[in-house]
Amino acid sequence: MIILALETTEKFGSAALLDSGHGLAEIVLPKDRRSSRTLHPALQSLFEQSQIAPADVDIVAVVAGPGSFTGLRVGVTAAKVFAYTTGAKVVALDTFQTVASATPPHAGVISVGVDAQRGEVAVAVLRQTATGHLETLKEPELIPLADWWRHAELYKDVLFTGPALERWWEKVPPDLVLAEESDWFPKASAAGTLAAQRIALGQQFEDVWSLLPIYSRLSAAEENTL
Repeated sequence: MIILALETTEKFGSAALLDSGHGLAEIVLPKDRRSSRTLHPALQSLFEQSQIAPADVDIVAVVAGPGSFTGLRVGVTAAKVFAYTTGAKVVALDTFQTVASATPPHAGVISVGVDAQRGEVAVAVLRQTATGHLETLKEPELIPLADWWRHAELYKDVLFTGPALERWWEKVPPDLVLAEESDWFPKASAAGTLAAQRIALGQQFEDVWSLLPIYSRLSAAEENTL
């Protein structure tokens, strides 16, 4: 089962090819250019490196959000176009699960935050089970930044992670336990592995036509029309 995994939830991202959850190749997109300009050439290089043809891909795994408005549209659109062109099936993953899945084994809970602008973060709380799977303790919600820090009081042995830490680094309380900085952002390889696990557990595939990005809030333009 060949999986193409796409992750563009921020301004940059990554793409990976996996065989039944085992990594074959991964490319990190340049951070100095938006993924809308770098994803296509990265995919060409990925297929060349792995010597796999696009038609050989069985599954497209895409991190559908939340994250950057532009980045999410790039990744989801690329996944839909690729699936439509090749006949591959699509698995959509959220940013919280993807970040948490790459966190080293942790006995407590994992609080994942994604910056939502305007002093707010989209947050979900998860826990790694004894079998290595993820259990959601609190569904994603949009909260003020200060409320995220209070998770240290609400949960035992909480580990903070997620791309919001980079955005709000200067305001992070000194007593919080943080994941390694390299684990704050979702990775395409982690998304591909997670997709393989979900498929093995019988997860249904997405309808390509109705698949949409997961936004933490409406865009400013959409809010102005309400």
